[in-house]
Amino acid sequence: MKNFTVLLILTLFASTIFAQKKNGTVYNEHETIDKTRALWQAVQNGDKEKVKTFFADSITVVRNGNDWKTTAERFGNNSGWWVDNFTNFKVEDTQGAYADAIEYGDGNFWVQDWLKLTGTNEKTGINLDLHMHNLYAFNKEGKIATIVQYFNNNVFEDIRDAQTTRENGEVYINHPLIATVRKALNAYAAEDLETLKSFYAENVTFSNLEHGYDQSIDLETRANAVKESFANRKDIHFEQVGYPDCIFYELNNGFVVYSWWVMSYVNVESGKKIELPLMLSHSFNDDGKIVQEMAYYSTNHFE
Repeated sequence: MKNFTVLLILTLFASTIFAQKKNGTVYNEHETIDKTRALWQAVQNGDKEKVKTFFADSITVVRNGNDWKTTAERFGNNSGWWVDNFTNFKVEDTQGAYADAIEYGDGNFWVQDWLKLTGTNEKTGINLDLHMHNLYAFNKEGKIATIVQYFNNNVFEDIRDAQTTRENGEVYINHPLIATVRKALNAYAAEDLETLKSFYAENVTFSNLEHGYDQSIDLETRANAVKESFANRKDIHFEQVGYPDCIFYELNNGFVVYSWWVMSYVNVESGKKIELPLMLSHSFNDDGKIVQEMAYYSTNHFE
């Protein structure tokens, strides 16, 4: 049995070795890589005539799985779109990546690279930070006959959409959710923590300028902080500034209430009255509960 096991292992090992087959050579320095770099330098410079020289007369283009035939003349002319539409347009290797040239056993060359394209769209002000993976197939004359490109198309959709006018919901000057915000602030002013908590969903998040723009806390943490603040505050009052807006956003299918206030209270320890200009943003779920509260104010008032 032991001999059979050893024989089986040796057989599997041998079959693995024989299954491997070399089919070419990979280069990190090669004239084909130099050509692709020079191609993108010409694109960056807006040199359409130079771009044309790198391609065969007939080209196959594949972008994100969609393919079509074109010509070097047309591809070169279209390459001017980048510098015509973006300021400070720049093409460079993605950090940590470098191009490979692969010579297959049949003598065909492919180059693959990973690029980052940056710039600012002149019409919309949208900044481009596009990662692109390219593969180039070279023919026997050293010209690119096929170019395959993969990239996230979202930024181009954003640029297209930004050049149109589109409504994205409705604005309400009076709405039940505005009343919910007022009731929540009234509960805060009355130091009624349990009633205050009843306006929030269990999964609500809270954020403000003290926590940082990318940080938030949960309901329990917020409730404990509010409870502690009550110990050193009295005569809490919220004065409405202007009027709140309740906005239904069609894109996200949700309601947000924006409101502006002056929060005032007396500091128990110092006896000093504090007045704090405050902007609040409350997002709601389908049950009318607050699922996100964002507060904007200057922390200088606490000094």
